[in-house]
Amino acid sequence: MKKLLLTSLSVFLCFFLFAQKLPEVFSAMPVTIKDGHSAPEVTNFIKSVNRGMHKYGKGISFWMSYGDRGEQKNQLVFGFAFDYRQARDYYFPKPDDNSADAIPQFRALTEMMGTNGISLDQDIFQMGDYTDWVCVAYDQLVNPQVGGLVGVREIPLTKGKEMAFEKYVANELYPAFQKDNPGYNVYVFKGDRGKGKGTYSLLLSFQSVNQRNEFFPTPESKPTEAFQKAQAKVADVMKKFNDYTDHAVTSNPYTDYITIDVGN
Repeated sequence: MKKLLLTSLSVFLCFFLFAQKLPEVFSAMPVTIKDGHSAPEVTNFIKSVNRGMHKYGKGISFWMSYGDRGEQKNQLVFGFAFDYRQARDYYFPKPDDNSADAIPQFRALTEMMGTNGISLDQDIFQMGDYTDWVCVAYDQLVNPQVGGLVGVREIPLTKGKEMAFEKYVANELYPAFQKDNPGYNVYVFKGDRGKGKGTYSLLLSFQSVNQRNEFFPTPESKPTEAFQKAQAKVADVMKKFNDYTDHAVTSNPYTDYITIDVGN
């Protein structure tokens, strides 16, 4: 049943051809569709919630993605996206405290949405543990964009090298990718709240699924010449990446997530 639902979900995927604004903070949690419900129900619910947040909120939205390759293949994930950290802290001031008194601004938002026919109540899926991810050195990025597919790997950062690593990310890694690698970019996020607090993840952003396939035609294939050319432009700065880790990042499991169009 679950496999059938996830297969039907793929019909509703919309691959962005153009990049979208990268949020400074996003929350992420795995989702399981309950028996008796369909993928379109989930998609339509998220679209409704996202439209309401865009209309009545400030710097808050909802996103949803689908595991296409890797460790979490077929896993559905979603969560909030916040344009800036200040927006996250405005709606959720206290870590892990979602009581009514602790989130007055978010409660006011949901009440406004409910008054206008957009309810957050649902009984179509179950949510797993969440993590809030904050983009490292976000202020150093110029017009950061994220494409329709992202590859995610946990960074096995060596304890005690956090400050040096974040400085490298801001001053070397980001500038190298932003200089001349259209459609292909990397971002580093740090777990700020929830299950992944204190850990780091690498997001490889591809403009589209087609671009990912141009670089990696199948999960088992070696990188193509097109990827090697793109990687050559950042080879020098990438050599330094593993200086900050216990082992090579590429030895960690990955998941490629396809962005699902939930409107605005």
